Amino acid sequence: MATMLNGAAVMDAALLLIAGNESCPQPQTSEHLAAIEIMKLKHILILQNKIDLIRDTQAKDQYQEILKFVQGTVAEGAPVIPISAQLKYNIEVVCEYVTKNIPIPLRDFTSEPRLIGEGRGGEGVRKKKV
Repeated sequence: MATMLNGAAVMDAALLLIAGNESCPQPQTSEHLAAIEIMKLKHILILQNKIDLIRDTQAKDQYQEILKFVQGTVAEGAPVIPISAQLKYNIEVVCEYVTKNIPIPLRDFTSEPRLIGEGRGGEGVRKKKV
């Protein structure tokens, strides 16, 4: 999870992908939701994927599982969009939601980049073994 959190440090939003043909939550889904909470992301979109592999009743049952799973978390109230990534079903809905509802924060590209070094002050740079 540490590697995932390092990458998440530069994220402005999260797409929580949940497989429609599996019960919810799976362990990895719980970890990803925990990461979203740790990173305090405010813009979250839940994608119920693989709906082409299940019946409508299964999709509706899992939708209720998803709502129960995210209840009381930062993802409560996030929209849940049923999709099929393979068949590209509802992908345009995801793109429209992202472009219209997730703001792009202002970034400072003119300042000098900063690098946080390893080690204690005054020790100089140590060579890392690979």
